[in-house]
Amino acid sequence: MWSGMRCSCARWTCLLPAVVVLIVGAPRASQAVDCSTKFPVGLFALTRDEAARVAGQLPGSSPVYILKKPLEMKPAGTANPCELVYGFDVFEFTDAHHPDALVAGCRGDFDGDGKQDFVVLFRRRMDGVKLGYVFLDRGGTFDVRELGKYGEPLSWEGPFCVRRPPSGIFEAPAFEGTGEGVRVRVVGDLITMGWFTYYWRPEVTRFESILTTD
Repeated sequence: MWSGMRCSCARWTCLLPAVVVLIVGAPRASQAVDCSTKFPVGLFALTRDEAARVAGQLPGSSPVYILKKPLEMKPAGTANPCELVYGFDVFEFTDAHHPDALVAGCRGDFDGDGKQDFVVLFRRRMDGVKLGYVFLDRGGTFDVRELGKYGEPLSWEGPFCVRRPPSGIFEAPAFEGTGEGVRVRVVGDLITMGWFTYYWRPEVTRFESILTTD
C-alpha cells in the first residue's frame, strides 16, 4: 500500500510542472512598447495652457499645433525597440480644432537664471511663414527673441529642448567642416529646431546656433 502511494506521489511530482504551466500559462511573448513616451510633453511639446502664457506677446501670429501619436514597437531580442524612433515618427502637424492638439514648442531654463522659459513655433497670419520665438522669463514679463524661420519641412522638426549637460559642455557632431566635433560651454538648456541647436551666450546676450543635423 505504502509503495503504491509512493508511486502515486512520484507520478504527481513528475506531472506537477506541467500542471503549473497549464494553470499559469506559458511565458508571454514580448509585449509592444509605446515609443511615444520617449518624447514627453515639456521637452518636445507644450500644452495649450502653457503656450497661452506667451501667445499674446505676438499679435498677428498664431501658435502652430501638433499631434502626438502613440507608436507601438515590439522588442527584438535584447535591442531597444525605440532606439531608431525619432520625433517626426511621433509628431505631426494639426490644427487648433483637434481635441488632443498640443503646441509646437518646449520649456526650459535657457539663460541659466533659474526661471522657466519657453520656445514656441508661430505662424504669421499675413503670409503663413513659421518662425520660432523664445520667451525668457524676466520676472513677470518676457524678453522675446526670434530664432528664425522654420521653413516648410515635410515633417515635424521641433523645436524641442535639450537639457544642459552636467559638465556644462555641449558637444555637437563634426558638421562644420572642421573634421572635429564642436564643443561649447553653455549656461542653460538648449533648443533644437530644424538643422540647428541654439544656446544662450550671456556675454553677448543673444542666442547662437550650431549645425547639429546633416
